[in-house]
Amino acid sequence: MMGPILIQTAFAAAALSSLLYFITSGGKKDMTKYARMLFHAAAILTISSAAFLLYLIITHQFQYTYVWNYSSKDLPANLLISTFYAGQEGSFHLWAFLMAILGVFLLPYLANRDKEQSLTPGKSEKYEPLVMGVFTLLQAFLLIIMIIKSPYLFVWESFPADVQMGFMPEDGRGLNPLLQNFWMTIHPPILFTGFTALSIPFCFAIAALIKNKYDAWMKLAMPWTLFAGMILGLGIMLGGYWAYGVLGWGGYWAWDPVENSSFVPWLLIIGGIHTMVAGEKVGKFRKTSLILCILAYSAVLYSTFLTRSGVLGDASVHSFVDPGQEVYLFLVVLLSLFAGGGLGLLIFRFKSLRTEKTESQANLLSRESALFIGAVTICATALVIAVGTSWPIISKGTVEADFYNRMNLPLAILIAAINGISILLKWKHSEEKSFLKSLYLPLGFTALVTVTLVILGVRDLLIAVLGAAAIFAFFINAEIAYRIFTKNRTKAGAYVAHMGLMLLFLGVIGSARYSEEENVSLPLNEPKQALGYLLTYKGATPIPGDEEKFHFNVIVQKDDRAFLLQPIMYYSDYSEGIMKNPDIANLVTKDLYLSPMGIDEKSPYSPDQLHSFKKGEVKDISGLKVKFIDFDMSKFNREEMSAGKENIMAAQFEVTLDGKTETLVAEQHISPEGSNSIPARLTGNDNFTFLLIKTNVAGESSVDLAIIDETQPAAPEAPETLVLTASIKPFINFVWGGTIVMVIGFYLALLTRYRRMKSESRKLESVNTGSNSANGNSQNGKHKHRSHKKEHSEEEI
Repeated sequence: MMGPILIQTAFAAAALSSLLYFITSGGKKDMTKYARMLFHAAAILTISSAAFLLYLIITHQFQYTYVWNYSSKDLPANLLISTFYAGQEGSFHLWAFLMAILGVFLLPYLANRDKEQSLTPGKSEKYEPLVMGVFTLLQAFLLIIMIIKSPYLFVWESFPADVQMGFMPEDGRGLNPLLQNFWMTIHPPILFTGFTALSIPFCFAIAALIKNKYDAWMKLAMPWTLFAGMILGLGIMLGGYWAYGVLGWGGYWAWDPVENSSFVPWLLIIGGIHTMVAGEKVGKFRKTSLILCILAYSAVLYSTFLTRSGVLGDASVHSFVDPGQEVYLFLVVLLSLFAGGGLGLLIFRFKSLRTEKTESQANLLSRESALFIGAVTICATALVIAVGTSWPIISKGTVEADFYNRMNLPLAILIAAINGISILLKWKHSEEKSFLKSLYLPLGFTALVTVTLVILGVRDLLIAVLGAAAIFAFFINAEIAYRIFTKNRTKAGAYVAHMGLMLLFLGVIGSARYSEEENVSLPLNEPKQALGYLLTYKGATPIPGDEEKFHFNVIVQKDDRAFLLQPIMYYSDYSEGIMKNPDIANLVTKDLYLSPMGIDEKSPYSPDQLHSFKKGEVKDISGLKVKFIDFDMSKFNREEMSAGKENIMAAQFEVTLDGKTETLVAEQHISPEGSNSIPARLTGNDNFTFLLIKTNVAGESSVDLAIIDETQPAAPEAPETLVLTASIKPFINFVWGGTIVMVIGFYLALLTRYRRMKSESRKLESVNTGSNSANGNSQNGKHKHRSHKKEHSEEEI
């Protein structure tokens, strides 16, 4: 009972903490001390529950349904730990756990900022009560879901009709083979950290709307917003890298609805970051920033509904099964309360959200205008993806990947071009002549590189324009980043992040648009050419430590260089099918990607001996005229077949040789162990042997028949053949390298914010210390001197 008690008590503490925070925000009573204690209690209990569930998994407590369903004794330690979040119950627990962890850092951050605000004349409003009130309410809702969808059910509670109370399974079902990968240990926690972090700017935005004060919230929320953008972007691209290296379909982004549902919140918060930066500088875009921070987390809640409710069961490879009516309804409530409530509050406060200059009055030739236009373009991209993602709900159909590619390509061009232009513009106003002059060098460099790309083979106009826009933006950001980097490297963060994004754009162009692909059959030890490389299949070898999985060894040669690639195939009892993993050679400017499709085992028949017949079809073969008449079901018993007993399947053929025609019946013996062909011959003629190899009675009747001419020398056995897809992915490293550069840029920007915040805190403390000292000294003088000192200290502040 420990697990349920921990969750239920954590919920009670979180709910009560939220209530006390909201009472404090009303100003009648200061319950902050007790609200903090209860939040810490909720956090400790949530973390304890996570530790307890992890203990159950590591110690193989298979009497718990969740542990039995996703783990097993043969899993290595890292994958065993990752089963914590392999299912719905665990992933909600991971989310609640991360909320507790981030909340532990958020609470002192707010307390310190509120303390600093109280030391600043005219800025005494506190944000902790409302921000933590909303945050702990979110935590409470997640804990309710864990109570409804508990990871602590016993197997006899989940399967009361089949399992007796106290039953302990010997082993668990295990982890889905597709998830048995190193990235399973890293990708989901990082992605969920991003989802969790997005709740913080959401809470700040809600707090600002409730208080109806909009001067301080953006500055306070910005570090957390940058952190959310950084960590969520990293999580998304790690998922792409995982798919690329494991699934074998040759790509890293399939526009799957669940992939998209994590991408949309990231796009919205990136738009929000840019409007918040502009808002800090020039005091505009209050409404836009609030809308985007609220929409970003609302999109997270919507993606949770899409992923967890089962509505995308037929449209997405990532979606969970139907969680049950209770969880489904509660997800609807969660989405309606926070997303609907946030947007409703925004509408309620809309009239009071007026800046000194509205967005429409802003000077178009200014950086803030460019940032606003860029944010609108990013939001348009998010809208396109959101509509496509929701299409299975709207029309019960799916949207093809081509829809996203066609719609987003022009938007990507605009995003890249606007990014480059915005960097050259100044805040509030730019001189037209100066701005046009600053374009000469970037445009010249862009034209040179674009012409080079066209010469190298880029022929698609829009792709060439996207490449040109990305190069243009990269050059401008690189030039300014270099200048800043030589003075203060952390302040170059925004430009470094932009450079990473443009590299990613160029990598997408090369790897997706100009990828080459070829299907190849590789007979054992027989070299074959594919995509300019010589491929030789050298046979299969068991993987050390896992004898059920096999490396299929392919030697790749080009010029004087040779290397070994080892794609993997194996049969999985879990999925009851063949699992396939690619192998990749990273060749700096491109990847050679080998994805296995299957293995053709050695066949005792040559291609000249095997023949396929449709019903009524006639073929001339080695002097014979052979016609497939029909199936002979005289020895076939369907009931015995269903019971797993032996059976005989037969087919009738009309065979003509030397003007003589006779009916021949070819039979196949079927048993639970497999099928064997029974040799058949013509009357008085042993020169030909007929073997029924395969039958197809469903749909259009057909058979495969082997006809062996015994007068001819035996045909050599066909060698074992590996069938695979070989592909070239040009400049794919720009995708991964661009992601790393972008994350570094985010980190540098975050570090700059942190140092600035610490510097401001030290200055404020220093001034306040001086003020206190002056007030203390004034107590030794006369009353008029005390008044004079007090006025003087206020002037200093």
